[in-house]
Amino acid sequence: MKSNVSHHLSGLCRLGFVLGSVAGLIACDDHQSKPLPDTTKTLAQDGVVISAANESYDTRNAKSLTQTATYNALPVEPNVDPKPVPDYAKSYVGRYLTQIDCDGRFAPCTEGKSVFILTLLPDGTVHRSIVHYGKVFVNNSRRVQTESNVTYRKDRWTINPEQTELIVDRKEGAKFYYTIKSPTHLVMNLEKIYDEKERANQQLFDQGYPAPSKAYELVKDSEFKMTE
Repeated sequence: MKSNVSHHLSGLCRLGFVLGSVAGLIACDDHQSKPLPDTTKTLAQDGVVISAANESYDTRNAKSLTQTATYNALPVEPNVDPKPVPDYAKSYVGRYLTQIDCDGRFAPCTEGKSVFILTLLPDGTVHRSIVHYGKVFVNNSRRVQTESNVTYRKDRWTINPEQTELIVDRKEGAKFYYTIKSPTHLVMNLEKIYDEKERANQQLFDQGYPAPSKAYELVKDSEFKMTE
């Protein structure tokens, strides 16, 4: 009798061990098969939205990259004559960004992606820079800047009264045109940037000045706040 009970208990133990092992395997498999969190949506909720033209890029680094390029409290180039923007343009003040290809020309890198940033200020000036893996490139040059020694050169920005076009007059003499889709979306207008009438642009591009090859769409960073 005792032998039968012992045998029965032994069988139950082996069965419990097998069931426990199977349950563990199922739990592991379930854990491994869960989809990764949608980091793009998370970033969008945080207010950093990247151009839909570059959705294949890993957006997990986008926010940390843009935080590297902080403009308030950084030195700026002297001898700039600020002129406050008109009332109809004030809603466009803020920081716009998009991802661009590291093509070695418009972006001073040759691999991966970078973040191109325009910060439109209420005094009519605009900062521009490119961030690549935490390094800040100012004026599209190959000279790497660090947050401690960056001096941002200021260009000028204007918007027509119809609010259909934004123009960035770069200090070197080039004009960059952006079509306004909305106060939060700006699209590079390559046709106007490369227009024959823009002789200064043509001359600069012929000399190797950074020129865009795609009509990148810049999206406003809703979290960026201007400070005094």
